[in-house]
Amino acid sequence: MNRLTRFFIPTLVVMSLLVGCGQSDSGPSITTDEVLVETSNMDVHFSRGKPFSQTYMIFGGGENKHGDAFSKVTLSGLDIDTARSIHSRYPDFHLCKSPGAPLAQRAVRELDIVPADSRVTKVLRKTLAEHQASLGESDKRVCVGLKGEVLKLTSVIVREANEDITDRLPPQVRHEYFLVKSAEITDFQ
Repeated sequence: MNRLTRFFIPTLVVMSLLVGCGQSDSGPSITTDEVLVETSNMDVHFSRGKPFSQTYMIFGGGENKHGDAFSKVTLSGLDIDTARSIHSRYPDFHLCKSPGAPLAQRAVRELDIVPADSRVTKVLRKTLAEHQASLGESDKRVCVGLKGEVLKLTSVIVREANEDITDRLPPQVRHEYFLVKSAEITDFQ
């Protein structure tokens, strides 16, 4: 492999991740042991892990529309139990000026989501839209219940070169992802 290829392929991957990207709305290929996300230029392989079921109060996020993203949606969320605990002491904790805001900020988690199908993608889009609309309302918070599996990135293959570039990915890319099989918008109260 020449020097240009060694530089270009990892740079393409990192830029794609930073800009945001995604697979088709139909979802990834799921087998007994693996989840495969086919992006525009890469095959991204994940091993299936433990199941998860959690509700999050949403503080941000976005849909990743670039063609080479590993996940379709990113959510910034606070698990509902933590949100309720902070809320019991600081009912206005979701406002920046609240003394409870730093507690929430430290506990917010970034979730890189691989929706299992178009139905889940639709709910996540609606979650993001409702969150955006709620930003002007001081007491309205959007929550979403997610069920699925934790994923571990196992390999990233650049299709055209048939080259595995996993070992050249930056550490921030090699983290947990979440296969979401069902999503439901819920009320914080």
